[in-house]
Amino acid sequence: MAKFNPQNVSVHLSYTIQELADALEASEKTCFRWIDLGLATVPGSKNPILIKGSAVKEFLRKRKSKHKFTLGRYEFNCLTCKGPRRAKKGSIAVVGSMKKALCSVCSGKMARPIQRSQKEYQIPTTPVQMSMFDNN
Repeated sequence: MAKFNPQNVSVHLSYTIQELADALEASEKTCFRWIDLGLATVPGSKNPILIKGSAVKEFLRKRKSKHKFTLGRYEFNCLTCKGPRRAKKGSIAVVGSMKKALCSVCSGKMARPIQRSQKEYQIPTTPVQMSMFDNN
């Protein structure tokens, strides 16, 4: 899925299909597809079709939020299933600041960042100073 920058669209302006495609660096076909998917046009504008900038920003915000999800305590983001899944037993490994595991549904790779509050901090022991001249 391509990423479009809604900051290139002004809330206070109306755009034709060509102007909107140029502003978002998308094709005109993409803009027509968005209209079919529910992007609101200015009522009564047939030729040229006008689209309010505020409607474009709202449409892109809703479209982006559809794919977001929150992970539960024991869930990982499965990179194959594209959703929250539980890990197979015994497959969880900590690598740096990430927990990695295998998906219980598709056996694909999964990952989850470890938050600072969840890390198990160990108090390091103070190193013992050894003297080079000690012959004991």
